[in-house]
Amino acid sequence: MTALSVTAQISTQEPPTISFTRFLEGRILDVECTRFVVGAPVAVSLPVNGDAGAAGRPITLLGHVASIRRGKSVVITHHQPWRGLLTIRFFADGRGTRIVVESSLDEDGVTWLAHRRGFDPPEPPRADRHRIGLLVSKSGSAAVFAQATERLAQLAVEEINADGGIDGVPVELVIGDDASDSLAGGIAATRLARSGCRIIFACVTSATFNAAASTLRDSEVLLVHTVLNEGGRPSSGVVRLGERPLAQVRAGVPTLMAETGRRRWFFVGHRYSWSFGAHWAARRVVAENSGSVLGDVYVPLGTNDFTDTIEAIKESDAELILSTLVGHDEVVFEQQCAEFGLRSRTRTLALVLDEATQQMIGETAAEGVWTAFAYFEDTLDSHREIESRYRDALIGPAPPMSSLSETTYEAIRWYGRLMATQPESDRETLRRLMMRSSADSGGSLARPILLAESRGGRLRPR
Repeated sequence: MTALSVTAQISTQEPPTISFTRFLEGRILDVECTRFVVGAPVAVSLPVNGDAGAAGRPITLLGHVASIRRGKSVVITHHQPWRGLLTIRFFADGRGTRIVVESSLDEDGVTWLAHRRGFDPPEPPRADRHRIGLLVSKSGSAAVFAQATERLAQLAVEEINADGGIDGVPVELVIGDDASDSLAGGIAATRLARSGCRIIFACVTSATFNAAASTLRDSEVLLVHTVLNEGGRPSSGVVRLGERPLAQVRAGVPTLMAETGRRRWFFVGHRYSWSFGAHWAARRVVAENSGSVLGDVYVPLGTNDFTDTIEAIKESDAELILSTLVGHDEVVFEQQCAEFGLRSRTRTLALVLDEATQQMIGETAAEGVWTAFAYFEDTLDSHREIESRYRDALIGPAPPMSSLSETTYEAIRWYGRLMATQPESDRETLRRLMMRSSADSGGSLARPILLAESRGGRLRPR
């Protein structure tokens, strides 16, 4: 239900037809959309006036185009940072244009904006609710891959409650947004813990996960990394699910080298533990297959210009690229690789190229890029039912499911089943049970890695 609507206006000196074209080209509201048609994925940046610091940064809405009236209006169904409708209308105003932007805000949207501005006290714990936390990237660079996660987590909670909750108490999902920033993630994790969450499921980067684990070290909260990660030392306070990079590169590197007959690699990643671990694993597998690594570049999370990296790849004479970039950075990197002609002379294996990221890159720019996960949408018969429920739960175009959101759903469902039989389990017992449950249930750690190639606008398993 819509709580309220916020309207803003922008004036331009050009007539509506020209302003509309500038909007489609991304020169108004920083729109990102590779092909403006109904159903296409889109990102829109809404300016925030009169603020400094993080609260004053533009708000990027991620969604899909719902309708277009050429020269008159565009409607976007957005999924992040909250679900709602964004309507942009173009009116003649003398010789110029008055652009009216209207955004709907539900309760989640109001809450997210309050948290963004620092009004984020923890929810008082309630004895009549069994609270679990979801730490997710609702904003920032990593939001691209997290679009479906919140809804799938909520579906898992609904299923647990339909089965009677936990020890007869309804489960309540409490959301924290790390804004794709490790410091913000640590603060959000603390708020979730103080709200009474005894377990937090983290669909975030390893940088945020590590920060949250450090913050919660002395608590009794179990932190579960639900998405692919580089692994780490066992700890009583954490569970790491998701794929491991060594398994991904063992599946992808030999096959890509054999099919192309190419041997010379260049690695591109982020300057934190995920890429460091993934590149270490990839070097090992490349060497095992008599290949060589000609370059290894690490960039900060949030990079938008890869010109220097692409030039370094060209100068190295590499034939194959390994990308461990995440979210929007991966979108921009692949688009710029295509723009600068690398797609015609190299092949790429991208370890965090899920379905939502591939859609944002666009059909042409993503063509021929490989990826490796334990799950792809519409490929596993065992997942037909949840895929159908997910689609039925959303109105209009929806972000696709991917391994990153599917593993979060699985983890919450496992937790519900375990707690239904052993509701008094302490943190260490619960950690062991969840690890065992993941392996025994054929979760992402136990399932084989599948290879997929981006062809014709879809990730198609090979």
